[in-house]
Amino acid sequence: MKWIEWLVVLSLVAIGLACLTMSATAFLDTPSIQPYLHMLVRICLWIGLPVLVVGLGYWIWRWKR
Repeated sequence: MKWIEWLVVLSLVAIGLACLTMSATAFLDTPSIQPYLHMLVRICLWIGLPVLVVGLGYWIWRWKR
């Protein structure tokens, strides 16, 4: 993929995470940004950890082959 395609993909993922986080914190009804950032970190961890584990497992599998 070209770099512009990666840029589009990354921007769409970032926009999706922002929308997911805003909708999750909209029900908290707090005026500060701290709950938003806390929810963003939790969502990123829930998405990132499985991707990291699967990626690491795939890398180990390919390395041993």
